[in-house]
Amino acid sequence: MNAVATSHGLSRIVLVVGVDMSDVSEHLLAQTRDLIRPMAEAEVHVVHVVRPEPLPQRLVRPRNEGDVGARYQVEYAKWALERLSEALSQHPGTRVIVHTPVGGAAEQLTRIAAQVNADVLIVEAHDPDTRVTSMFHRSILSRIARTAPCTVVTIRKPHSVEEAPPSVTDPLSRRWSSASP
Repeated sequence: MNAVATSHGLSRIVLVVGVDMSDVSEHLLAQTRDLIRPMAEAEVHVVHVVRPEPLPQRLVRPRNEGDVGARYQVEYAKWALERLSEALSQHPGTRVIVHTPVGGAAEQLTRIAAQVNADVLIVEAHDPDTRVTSMFHRSILSRIARTAPCTVVTIRKPHSVEEAPPSVTDPLSRRWSSASP
């Protein structure tokens, strides 16, 4: 573990924060800011993994152009991450480094966590809309948890009352769920 302990607690920590530029990203970075607030020094690696272009799109491009779509996404991600991370870098003693690798999310996040000797890897947790999305997202989180060289923390944006899933607010579903054993 890279965190340095003192008699007052931890004074230095290295975090890798994986964001996907969704509505949860700002909440995730706000939670990260609160986490590093008591630290004297923090090194925060904010990571957005860009997916490579699908093979059919790469096949129709001239060979010398390479992965133009991914290059554009990398440049946009760098700009967006710098904007999202501004609040983190205002904390004294905090160093923010932006990463925009191309590849698979689980592999790239765990690679960067190992490379920087991270104490904690923080990722977003979503409430998926469909069962297929749920299975896909869980598999990425489970791969990260299995292969990460450090502690993995998932942060989810809290639900407001109007955003609650229908099964929670629907009186009939409550009646049925309370009747089952």
